[in-house]
Amino acid sequence: MNRLLLIVCLALAATLCLSAVSEAHKVNIFAYVEGDTVVTDSGYSRSKRVNDGVVEVYDGSSGELLLSGNTDEAGLFTFVIPKEARERQADLRLLLKAGTGHQAEWTVKYDEFADAPRPVSDVVVEDPIQAAPQTPAALAAAAAPAGTLTEAQVEAIVRRELAPLNRMVAEMHDSGPSLVEIFGGIGWIFGLFGVAAYMKSRKP
Repeated sequence: MNRLLLIVCLALAATLCLSAVSEAHKVNIFAYVEGDTVVTDSGYSRSKRVNDGVVEVYDGSSGELLLSGNTDEAGLFTFVIPKEARERQADLRLLLKAGTGHQAEWTVKYDEFADAPRPVSDVVVEDPIQAAPQTPAALAAAAAPAGTLTEAQVEAIVRRELAPLNRMVAEMHDSGPSLVEIFGGIGWIFGLFGVAAYMKSRKP
């Protein structure tokens, strides 16, 4: 019986070690659109973020590299939606490089930023004197009745309220082993337990 318990304990230890090794080599990247920018969140787990990892942004159709940047201590990297992607109506393929053998991908669909506001630098204004009211937000604000919220203001409020939800989704994406993996590990342990019990029953 003592030998059987020893086998089970060794099996549990092996499973935990395998899980730890698997988690150490696993890296994730998650991205969402916020206004005229894309926010990327990269991490090995909820508590361990990717610091100074490289995020490369490609045109999803042509494969052209549009821009790249590095994650901060919180695993975040943000960038303005590339003008080329808007014009080509192309998806954005994000490639995270977090060290030797550590890579992950995420795709931001064109539909996610098709209606996103353009940065002020992309707005063409013929008369510099009229530059301020020519932005979409300024025009909407000028046309809105006093005391009412403009569409741009409503969008800003919605984005602000959705920010915690986006963060929650990112944490769920980095939540570690899935239920299938967990139950698979448990099944493996019980399988070893059954083999050990069978071998013990065959002893004279």
